[in-house]
Amino acid sequence: MDEFGHILREARENKGLTLAEVQEKTRINARFLAALEQSDYDALPTPVHVRGFLRNYARFLGLDPQPLVERYEWVLEQGTAVSPTPDAAPETPDLVAPPRQDQPFFNPVNYEVDDGRSPNSEPFLRLVIILALIAALVLAGSNIVPRLLNNNNNEALTEGINQAIQDMTDQIGPTAEATAVPQSTTDAENPIISTSRNNTEDAAATAPVPTRPVLPAMETIHLKLEITERTWMEVTIDGDVVFSGIAREGDPPYEFDAQDEAIVNTGNAVAVVVTINDIPWGRMGERGENKEEVWRTTN
Repeated sequence: MDEFGHILREARENKGLTLAEVQEKTRINARFLAALEQSDYDALPTPVHVRGFLRNYARFLGLDPQPLVERYEWVLEQGTAVSPTPDAAPETPDLVAPPRQDQPFFNPVNYEVDDGRSPNSEPFLRLVIILALIAALVLAGSNIVPRLLNNNNNEALTEGINQAIQDMTDQIGPTAEATAVPQSTTDAENPIISTSRNNTEDAAATAPVPTRPVLPAMETIHLKLEITERTWMEVTIDGDVVFSGIAREGDPPYEFDAQDEAIVNTGNAVAVVVTINDIPWGRMGERGENKEEVWRTTN
């Protein structure tokens, strides 16, 4: 057993861990872990893999991986897995490193692989962002500045901004041609439209109200419920709960007959389409809305 293999095994046993437990934590095959601890290099894959295994395993055990990797490199240079005599062996520093919470575990196969990012992509991205910001400023300026100036010299201001953008584009070069600068417009062509995102009163006032048919006088009620989405529903006929549970799309229509009163309660009103005495009454309400409807006879 080589020197660093003995160190790995002793550190693992001191932690009371089995090879299977280490495999579960580090994602390194237990066969490779055993080969590292016994210096069985024939059972290990390429040196690149071994270096990654050593770093990952050592960090998991709380050891400094660099001396172990250097020891492995020395063994590779000797061309043998046999440990040299004590006189020829290089001095090994203390391998125990202070615990670090910020050391991530990683896949050793990809540890030394370049990420493939182009060094020239960042300047191009900056250029695109700058041009987008300039375009936004032009669009905002063409609408806001004339208001501040009482619409005086609007055409001269717009022409000056467009000329400045054109000069900057010419200096940047062909790369800037990929980003289009929107043309400025006048207030008449691009009026400011008020939104109602934060105005719940306006939204409520303009929300469409479903139109319900006028039901004639009813001596009895024949209730038909068609389900278009999953919903909780409870149906009460003449004071008795005849259905309470989950109704799903694809269920056969639910049909009930009432002599005095029919009540439907649902947690997703858009999912229940109502027909009363063969008259389409429509959906009970909006999606996700808790809704209760009551129909009574004229007896």
